[in-house]
This record gives sequence, C-alpha cells and structure tokens, in this order.
Amino acid sequence: TLEENKRLASEVAARGEAVQGLRQDIASLVASLPPDPRNAPVAVRAARFEVKGDTLAYNVVLSRERAGANPFGGVMQLVVTGASGRADDKVTLAPIPVSVGLYDTVRGSLPLPQGFRPRQTTIHVLDKVGGRLMGQRVINVG
Repeated sequence: TLEENKRLASEVAARGEAVQGLRQDIASLVASLPPDPRNAPVAVRAARFEVKGDTLAYNVVLSRERAGANPFGGVMQLVVTGASGRADDKVTLAPIPVSVGLYDTVRGSLPLPQGFRPRQTTIHVLDKVGGRLMGQRVINVG
C-alpha cells in the first residue's frame, strides 16, 4: 500500500507539472493572438462561428490585460446579422455566463430562428445582462 501511494503521488505530481506547462503554453498562444483594437477591459481576441443546421456553434477567446486576483464575471451576448427570407435581420441570442481571469475560451452552440442565414456576429461582453459593455468585436460567420 505504501509503495502504491508513493507511485500515485509521483503520478499526480508529474501530471500537475504537465498541466502547469500546458497552461503556460496556452497563455503564450493567447498573448500571440491579434489584440482587440478597442482596448476594452475584456478583450475579444479571436472567434470562430459555424452554422450547423439551425444552430450557431461558437468558439470565442476572451482575455484581460489587467487581470487581478478575481476573475471578471459577466455575460457574453451574440447579436447575429443575417438574412431571413428576403429581408436582412438581427437576432440577439441568449446570454452566456463568462468568467475571465487572464484568459478564457467560451465554446458552445445556440439555436437560430428556422431558415435564418447568419453573415456576421457582434460579440458583446457585458458586466451583467443588459449591463455595461466591457468588450465588443464584430466577426464574420464562415
């Protein structure tokens, strides 16, 4: 049992070191992303959107230049511009809770109205639903 505990403790330590290395690698990658031109408290560093049927899959990288000990807690709201039938339309999707320390990646998917074809998404980072704008970026849907 003692030998097994030593082996397990050694494995846990090795995995902890590996995780720390990966965190440093990710922080370096985030730092190399293009800066958010708005110089907002929460920067939208990169985003990718994909339409899958009547849903919008998203992958957004957020960061904070002056991240303190406490993470920023707020919401991300996507406003999607596109075509619905013959007319251009804007759809505001449900808010997504976010917690951003130095960086955070927000992934998921949200439903779109049936037949809606998105072209562009405006990412709003707010301190709360309907609250103050803390970051924003416009990205084409592709």
